Amino acid sequence: MSNKLLFTTALLGLGTASMAQSIETPANTALTIASDITLPSARAIRIDGNPFIRLTTLASGNVIMGYNTGQGGTNNTFIGNQTGGSTVGQANVFVGSQAGFTNGAGTGNLFIGQQAGFLNQTGSYNLFLGNGAGGGNTSGTGNTAIGDGAANSAAGDNNVYIGRYAGFYNTGAQNVFIGQASGVPNGSGALTNAIAIGQGATVLQSNAMTLGNASVNVGIGTGAPSTKLHVVSSAANTSGLRLQNLTSSSPATVLGSTKFLTVDANGNVVMASLNASPRLATETSDAMGVSESYWTLGNGRLSRAGSEPVVIGNGIAKVSGAYGLYVEKGILTEKVRVAVKNSSEWADYVFAPSYKLRKLEEVEAFIKSHGHLPGVPSAEQVVAEGVDVAGMDAKLLEKVEELTLYMVHMNKKMNALEEENAKLRRKNTAIERQVKQIRRSSK
Repeated sequence: MSNKLLFTTALLGLGTASMAQSIETPANTALTIASDITLPSARAIRIDGNPFIRLTTLASGNVIMGYNTGQGGTNNTFIGNQTGGSTVGQANVFVGSQAGFTNGAGTGNLFIGQQAGFLNQTGSYNLFLGNGAGGGNTSGTGNTAIGDGAANSAAGDNNVYIGRYAGFYNTGAQNVFIGQASGVPNGSGALTNAIAIGQGATVLQSNAMTLGNASVNVGIGTGAPSTKLHVVSSAANTSGLRLQNLTSSSPATVLGSTKFLTVDANGNVVMASLNASPRLATETSDAMGVSESYWTLGNGRLSRAGSEPVVIGNGIAKVSGAYGLYVEKGILTEKVRVAVKNSSEWADYVFAPSYKLRKLEEVEAFIKSHGHLPGVPSAEQVVAEGVDVAGMDAKLLEKVEELTLYMVHMNKKMNALEEENAKLRRKNTAIERQVKQIRRSSK
């Protein structure tokens, strides 16, 4: 087969456009043209009858290669079958079959890919890279779409799409979609300043950012996030989170609430509570990976597992298993209720008929000998062992009840003495009357 290059006679300056000249070479022999070929306006170099290279006027500065490509505007480059449409704009570069197919006044666009920017008419300064990229854009300006089918809809201005079908349904402006099929759902409306990052990530409202789809975990400082947001700070015992406008001096917005956020043994943020519906406050796992809790909720009560006491404060060096809570700086509360196990531990036994009340002489002798009341701990004992609030209250009540019995006995004695004294006064009065009568009769 020979190689044939067909020129119109007008192209070669040899005659009218109705005549044609051809150059034919032997098979498997290259065609070499040693001098310049001058193409008059609106003429083409055809290969096997099809136009291959066509130039407009030299002043236009267009470079056009491909069948039925656009030829208007200035300083445009159209490469591919049916690229460029009826362009009247300038400084466009369209590469690919039907790239910029309907472009009109659009200017400064770069479309690379089959049907890239297919419906663009007046949109300018867009970058569409990929088959069908920006295919639905008509008048949007300043958009960047990279990926097959990215920005398929009639988008607004200044959007960024990266990924196959990214922003497929977007009609808004100033949005960023990164990831295959990332963007907005069909029919979501024209959003503004919406960001979706990740495969299939979608954003539903303006001025919002979505990271990943529903199954994606986000890690900061870690490559293996295990929760929706997993933060690993650069220093131990720090969270890596800062809430600049919410500090310790900020007022509470929910008054009376007993729920609060805290962390468990693994650093997970959990809801805790001081009332009857708390979450687990701390949690760990044993050697077999079975989750264990230091605090458990049961029957509406928060309980601590294990026999170790709870210590609050750093100044308590030693603890005893006899008590469950140690507090260094004290407890401030408006109300305290101390439980007593049974009635035998309260002091009402003093009023029982079988109770042996000490004689006051015995109490006096004990005080002189020991320096404190019988049954009441000494000052040295209190310092060394502390005070059992319930036991001390019962002991003090015991002494009050004993004092009451002493007063009852003394009152009975006083009443008896007063009655005896009244009898003596009556007898004395009778004797005085008899003496007076004897004195009068003796006169």
